[in-house]
Amino acid sequence: MNQIEELISNPVKAANIYAPLILRLTNPDDKSTYDKLLSHKAALFVSDEIQGQLRELVKSQRPWVRIKPEEYDGLIAAHLNGADIDAYGVWVYYPWSRRLVHLLDEDEFIEVRTNRNQYKITLQERDLLATKKIGIIGLSVGQSIALTLSMERGFGELRLADFDILELSNLNRIRAGVHNLGVPKVVIAAREIAEIDPFLKVTCFFDGLTDANMEEFFTAGGKLDVLVDECDGLDVKILARYKARELRIPVVMDTSDRGMLDIERFDLEPERPLLHGTVTGINPQNIKELSNEDKVPVILQMLGVDNISSRAKASMVEVEQSINTWPQLASSVALGGAAGADACRRILLDQFRASGRYYIDFDEIVSDKKDIATKAAHENPFQPLSGDEMQKLAAEVKFDAGASDIIPTTEVISDLVNAACAAPSTGNDQPWKWLYQHGTLYLFHDEYRSFSFGDYRKIASYITFGAAYENLNIHALKLGLEPYIKFTGGPDQKLVAAIRFKSVSDKSQAQLLEPLDGAIYKRLTNRNQAPKAQIQPDVYQQLTSFAESIPQAKFQLFTDESTLGQLAEIIGFCDRVRLLNKEGHYDFVNREMRWTSEDAEKTRDGIDIKTLGLSNSQMAALGVIKSEQVISTINDLGGGKALDMLAKRTVSTASALCLITLPKNDLENFFEGGRAMERFWLAGTNLGLAIHPLISPLYLFPRVVYGNGEGLDPKFVPVLKDLRKKFCDITDIGDDRAEVFLAKIAVAPEPELKSFRLPLEKTLIIK
Repeated sequence: MNQIEELISNPVKAANIYAPLILRLTNPDDKSTYDKLLSHKAALFVSDEIQGQLRELVKSQRPWVRIKPEEYDGLIAAHLNGADIDAYGVWVYYPWSRRLVHLLDEDEFIEVRTNRNQYKITLQERDLLATKKIGIIGLSVGQSIALTLSMERGFGELRLADFDILELSNLNRIRAGVHNLGVPKVVIAAREIAEIDPFLKVTCFFDGLTDANMEEFFTAGGKLDVLVDECDGLDVKILARYKARELRIPVVMDTSDRGMLDIERFDLEPERPLLHGTVTGINPQNIKELSNEDKVPVILQMLGVDNISSRAKASMVEVEQSINTWPQLASSVALGGAAGADACRRILLDQFRASGRYYIDFDEIVSDKKDIATKAAHENPFQPLSGDEMQKLAAEVKFDAGASDIIPTTEVISDLVNAACAAPSTGNDQPWKWLYQHGTLYLFHDEYRSFSFGDYRKIASYITFGAAYENLNIHALKLGLEPYIKFTGGPDQKLVAAIRFKSVSDKSQAQLLEPLDGAIYKRLTNRNQAPKAQIQPDVYQQLTSFAESIPQAKFQLFTDESTLGQLAEIIGFCDRVRLLNKEGHYDFVNREMRWTSEDAEKTRDGIDIKTLGLSNSQMAALGVIKSEQVISTINDLGGGKALDMLAKRTVSTASALCLITLPKNDLENFFEGGRAMERFWLAGTNLGLAIHPLISPLYLFPRVVYGNGEGLDPKFVPVLKDLRKKFCDITDIGDDRAEVFLAKIAVAPEPELKSFRLPLEKTLIIK
């Protein structure tokens, strides 16, 4: 039984067949097959519109003549010249649909079908295109390009490579019917091309493009003239370009985002770097097995993060969170089909010779012609604190000298303030200023530096001031001085404290804190990830002792995996809320982060991005979420779960989390809490531990508990209230306590970089 007979007797055998049978009834064997198709009812649908095709043919051959309706029969008869119209041309059998269609034979079919291409495509150009070979990898946008090329008859052979089958979720962009579900995409595309034009040559590669078939795909039966890359596999994209460059084949790619069309003329520039040099140093073998998340930095590097639409960037953050994979729309895919096919045609006809990236962005081209109001800047309501104002405020404080007071030299004061300024601060904002006169050192709050979403009711700043004072205290004791303090801070006060010095009266306190002095300049935030390590109980006991050496401070440890998981969820959600908050996001991008080391060194404040200890994928994600528009889009879509993931990953390698609290929720307790935090952190530094603050819950919860959701998106407030209750249940604290510090304790390699500090002359005035 030959193949034709097998198809007639068992149409199911046509499962993956994509080439139709072309029958010429003047050939006895073809006539026999034709008869069998009809007699065995293998052809369920017969279409015979040859008369209409002949009308078009004779009309196309006489464009200068206005043919009258009654003249067509005679003209057709003359054209047939006695031939039987039923046997004229070809009969084409499509096994997959069991259709039998009567058509003009190849030359006449092409003449009529391409008649309306003229003269956008001349007859000479049409015939030249018929000698060309195009390869397409990937059949989403690739299918659209393939069908457009087929309708224009822009090739002689088309090679299609895709390993995937059609799934229901593909039907948002791939032109196919539900009856094709489960059918290979190459088969669907090839069949539709055959139904447009049965004389076009299509070769299918069912395994996609692989190492095993790459040579055949590129060269079998003649070298490709153009490669169209629309595949998802990053390794295949790169390997295919290596091969295309080796063979001097131009590459066309459409990304279906912002209408970006990418063209690389390896035929004209055989030394051209792949993807315009955006993938330098990327080994395709190393990226083959990457997760979607880890592909993000490579894709961003390849496409250029600034060139991607806001919705696409937002979607990247949502992959494997609220969506499964990269989104595509039929309108974008259809546009890509047009742009890709047009580029291929002009390349093949030598009408276009450039490499580059081109955008057909409907959001820009077709848009409301309105003046877009410039958004108001996030204005800082404060001015930098001046020396004159500091002196005026200091003069208002009565802080008499004691009989045993010591007046340190200006050199000693500079040394002490340097130590104080090594303390941590939120976003490394360093909100302190110091004035030394008449033996008294004054600590001021420079609200110009601390103004931010994170410094709600000055809580963060006062924790910072407590830490700075503790550094000064420890270092002073080391020098044989004992500072004592008059706390003057408050919600409306710029002067936080006045400090004087005397001889050391409590030797035991000095001995307890002396070991911490050596850690003042070593202490840093260690965000490096390392496998979870077991920490001995005596280490935790030392940390507890130092933290609780501040009167009424309470230090709690959490090591149970279930508890850590619950805390990770709370921290992650709070991180998300903060980044999705307009002010919180602005602070993160513009006030806290220093996106280059040059900026960090220049400003000497903020957080150098290199100190975050992030993976390439996490760095790429940060690059994406820098955009206020992207964050706004994510928020509007109700997304952002991926923003939780960093906290969850961070906590997953924690040996423990710790919480420091004090009895009363007021600024003086937060100040004292900052002292407890610094003692703990310095002790941890001496013990070789990695301390990483995870404080977003402590900055958001006060807005819920005391501010009725002030400054928060109302949709997040109920969730935060629930998480607040959960947090209190875990930690067994009430709303009346000052919640000072929540941090990860781990063992990890020390970072190579630490944050800069402002020069002393910018923070200390000596009179």
